[in-house]
Amino acid sequence: MDRPHHLRAAAAAPFTLALLALAARSVCAQEAEPRPSSSVLPEIVVSAPAASGYKAERIELGKQALTPRETPQSVSVLTRQQMDDQDMATMTEAMQQLTGVSVIANDTMNNQYYVRGYTPGVMYDGVSSYNGFTPSHQFDLAIYERIELLRGPAGLLRGVGEPGGVVNLVKKRALAEPAFGADLSVGSWNALRATGDATGALNAAKTLRGRVVVSRENRDYFYDHTHGDKWLAMGVLEWDLAPGTTLSISQTGQDHDVRAPWSGLPASSVADASGHYPLLDVSPGTFNAPDWGRMSYHTDETAGWIEQRLAGGWKLKLALNQRQQRQYYKYAYTYSGVDPVAGTLDYASFRGDYHYTREGADLSASGPFELLGRKHEALLGLDAERYLSSGVSGRGTTWTGVVFGDLDTLAEPDIAYTSGSESLTHQRGLLAQLRWSLADTLTLVTGVRVSDFAQRSRSIAPSALRAWKDGAEANGEPSYNLGLVYELDTRWSLYGSVADIFVPQTQSKLDGGTLDPRVGRQREVGAKGDLFEGRLGASLAYFDIRDTGRAYADPDSPADSSYYLNAGKVQSKGWEAELSGRPLPRLDLSAGYTHVTTRYLKDRVNTGLVYAIATPKHQLKLWGNYRFAPDTALQGWQLGLGLQAQSAVQSSRGWRDEVVNGGWAVLNARVGYEISPRWQASLLVGNVFDRQYYASVGTPNIYNFYGEPRSLQLSLKARY
Repeated sequence: MDRPHHLRAAAAAPFTLALLALAARSVCAQEAEPRPSSSVLPEIVVSAPAASGYKAERIELGKQALTPRETPQSVSVLTRQQMDDQDMATMTEAMQQLTGVSVIANDTMNNQYYVRGYTPGVMYDGVSSYNGFTPSHQFDLAIYERIELLRGPAGLLRGVGEPGGVVNLVKKRALAEPAFGADLSVGSWNALRATGDATGALNAAKTLRGRVVVSRENRDYFYDHTHGDKWLAMGVLEWDLAPGTTLSISQTGQDHDVRAPWSGLPASSVADASGHYPLLDVSPGTFNAPDWGRMSYHTDETAGWIEQRLAGGWKLKLALNQRQQRQYYKYAYTYSGVDPVAGTLDYASFRGDYHYTREGADLSASGPFELLGRKHEALLGLDAERYLSSGVSGRGTTWTGVVFGDLDTLAEPDIAYTSGSESLTHQRGLLAQLRWSLADTLTLVTGVRVSDFAQRSRSIAPSALRAWKDGAEANGEPSYNLGLVYELDTRWSLYGSVADIFVPQTQSKLDGGTLDPRVGRQREVGAKGDLFEGRLGASLAYFDIRDTGRAYADPDSPADSSYYLNAGKVQSKGWEAELSGRPLPRLDLSAGYTHVTTRYLKDRVNTGLVYAIATPKHQLKLWGNYRFAPDTALQGWQLGLGLQAQSAVQSSRGWRDEVVNGGWAVLNARVGYEISPRWQASLLVGNVFDRQYYASVGTPNIYNFYGEPRSLQLSLKARY
């Protein structure tokens, strides 16, 4: 496979930058008021250092800077400080810490995420990206300032998608004041990681600012043979074109290669008396794939935005994002369980080379307006995105009757590409949201979005060439949200909301045409608070999601045909509690508990059964980091403790009551020491008691993953 150069710009970068420049020229030309002297500049928010602590004062999920209490839905934020305290490097580590998120492994580089029983979507600095939230599509955490999660339907923001929620990844910005940071860490399984981050003004007036972030990681894994190598670079330029007008452009590239990737252990091929396929009782380090396997991703992103701050508090913003990615894989995997008598199993091999291009644009206008003597807030938005996936693949040698652990018999085969496919997805939407100030303590939020969505696909060489074929489609499909926020006092607010999202379907109806989109609609009520003089955020929420209009086999279908009705229904309901912030002057705390149950309300086969069998009913996530007082014997020392726990789950691949996993709890710890005000050392201990457990389970054949055993990571950080 030809390896593209890491610093090569995305093919459409010049086009993206030209659009931004044209937008800047157009906005500046339309300024009604004379431009003030260049020596008089408005306040630049980004000149201040990033906020510290675990509590986010503002979120930008809805394209408006709001406090969590102003948002009538459950929201969690993972701040830069918490990422640093826990030495997080990957999107998987970040999602494992966020309240209500279940993480299920697919292979060494990929996982699935579930929120309230459904997969969440993703936005890159507020620009939605269809089908783009897997770890393989994400950059190293070194480039992010914070990660925002809105739980529940987010149709107003992203159009098509499941009702689990949406994650907004917010990159670091270029700052006016000079700053430099460097991190170096070494850890278990030969892990070595280094990052650098430098920012500051590039001219005397501080109207031009820059930032560079780089990272490099080289590591093995707790299971034998596998080795990973990843490096990343991001450059950001931010320019005040005129008072009130700011342009930002960034370029990011990342290479991530893994030798001997792995898709998990098999289980026994024979069910026991209870109908369960027993999981293997082997060492967590057991590896059962050949060394010649390889998986790699190369990702380039060109992104930018231009913002015009207008009179009266209004703001106009255009944001663009383009990502190009190449994926290559070649490895062997198990396609049978282990024979409990002979100790043998079967393997297959495959190879693939795929290219993905994602392009998104988001134009929004927001600001206050007065009506009936009160000031209200408006948000208007227009967005569009395009996602192209193209690739070739082929299947190679199969091996049967291989003795478990005898990897020498799995010689690397030559695998020719035998099939090719291409798919194209378009989506665009128009939204409006109004925040009505009904009284000083009462706000009504109303929002509507109208979306168009279309998919099509075709086969390409080496498959027989075929013309484009239309797939899922929706035209003028509405999404709504309605919320009410009541401020009890300066500390507490109560809220209630209704929100929905839709997913187009392709099944045929007996009377002609295709099914209408299914709709996930949520009702949520809760309370949010700012405690300990605003240092600690608290929230409590109850939610009820009804996923309606699902494909339901039509009982009137002819015997030789399959037609469907919009009659299926699923429910996901539960409650969540979360604390984040600094309840004591030197204690940073993040805590979240989730209780969720899912079931089929109406289905031809599964009515009354659990729907999301891989989602735990109970989930608890805790992390706290304490800095000892400067006037004590432990001056300069820090102590961190964390707990991850969940109740029993079943197969992530639908093997109901056949592949099951008990609940588990894991304790993590950290000890830190401030060598000086600018230098800090820390030791992170994962799985302190070295508990042996399966973190997620799949099928009798594959996708059964042990949780990581006890690990050590020693880090040295410098901040200037």
